[in-house]
Formats: sequence, structure tokens, C-alpha cells
Amino acid sequence: WGSFFNLFSEKEIKVKELIINPKKGMSFQRHFHRNEIWFVREGSCKVKYKKKNETKESEYKLNKNDIFQVKQEEWHQIINPFDKVCKIIEIQYGKKVKESDIERERFYEGN
Repeated sequence: WGSFFNLFSEKEIKVKELIINPKKGMSFQRHFHRNEIWFVREGSCKVKYKKKNETKESEYKLNKNDIFQVKQEEWHQIINPFDKVCKIIEIQYGKKVKESDIERERFYEGN
């Protein structure tokens, strides 16, 4: 799907840069101990999103300088169906900001 770089990390906060390659996407996932805020710094992407305890999934397009918030236990997926790379600054905050705090429902089929 791409790569990420840790920019800053403390016990209850982590800042990363996500790089989503063209025509690729991340898994449809959720976290139990953290929230996330995304700032699109370059390119565009689509986000599939489902609130906690809801069955309906929504889709949003994010462009450069857009911000999106994901709360704890909400399902989310970043997809880049476009021809240019998408770069997102992600701020994770909560009780645990570890890579192991993840549950995946499905993977992106285009990877």
C-alpha cells in the first residue's frame, strides 16, 4: 500500500507520515485504544468509514489540506485510486499508540 515514517512519539501521542501509493490502499481497520487525526499534505485519497455500532459505510474524498478525524473503534480505510502519491500527517492519541492496536476486517484488493 505504501509506507510510513514515525516523526514523533511519546506515551500517549504519535505523529506519523503515511505515504499511500497510487492505485493502492490500506486495510479496513479499527483501533481500540487510540483516536487519529489525518491532515492531507499532498495529493488526494478516498476514505471508507463506518462509525462505531453502525452498519452503513460512508466514503469521503480528501484533498490537499483537508482534515479527517477517526475516533476509537470506528472502522476506516485510506485508498488512493488516483495517479499521484498521497501523503498524510497522522496524529494518533489515546491510552496506547502502538502498531499492535489494530483489528482488520478486510484488505484492499488492489494491493
